[in-house]
Amino acid sequence: MLTISKPALSRFRTGEHLQCMTTILDVYKVFDVKSLGLEIRVNEFEQKITIMKDAFMVAKSDNVSFELRPVDEERISLLKGLKRFLQSEYYRPDVQKKKHAALLLKSYGRFCDGIDKLSFQHKTAVITKLIDAWAEEAEFVEAVNAIGAHSWVKELADTNESFYALYFSKAKSKLPVLQSNIMKADIKDAFDELISDTLAFARVFPDKTEYNKLIKELNGVIEANNQPVVNRRSRRRKEPVSSFTPTLPAGVLDLNSY
Repeated sequence: MLTISKPALSRFRTGEHLQCMTTILDVYKVFDVKSLGLEIRVNEFEQKITIMKDAFMVAKSDNVSFELRPVDEERISLLKGLKRFLQSEYYRPDVQKKKHAALLLKSYGRFCDGIDKLSFQHKTAVITKLIDAWAEEAEFVEAVNAIGAHSWVKELADTNESFYALYFSKAKSKLPVLQSNIMKADIKDAFDELISDTLAFARVFPDKTEYNKLIKELNGVIEANNQPVVNRRSRRRKEPVSSFTPTLPAGVLDLNSY
């Protein structure tokens, strides 16, 4: 049975709520929503997000973007450097290192291909998802250890966290709390209707290929956006710990790609 993960909206800070909804919208806009029968719902969802974004965020202003851009560019540079490092390990004659590098390159491609074209918020969520996967899944932990990619991954994680903190320090509400809550409720209503239609069409449409891809992408970004809430709850329950423990897709060895 097809299911879509639930974002932890009631536990999100206002900026996190807006980030999560924006990244979900970004996922839908990659797909041909008209052919999926979702165009009207997506447009309604986008309108509600735009209303709150215009009222809430200052991150769109030139002066704030100017402050954010260098840190964002640093993230992209680190991603490019990490990919070059993995490519160099892939070309080693050592069969095991080649195998581990291939595994990480494939994972990198799944998460990060075309990441430079995403919004600030979406980049943050995608990088977080990549780092979490490499820190938690045994095969990736083994691969990172085997080829010595720790410093690259840790620096990427640290820079991504720095960007996250800076981004939300530059976001401020211009609205009374009550009005902000009303806008969030409007966005949630549009989101719930969009998700309901997505699942309904996915169940009855003969060719489920695109719906399956869409749902997989949605679950990925929702889980990534839920992670800060999970981390906060975890920190309340135990002593602080380090946030990081340390066939290829087409183009993954292209030196000119991200």
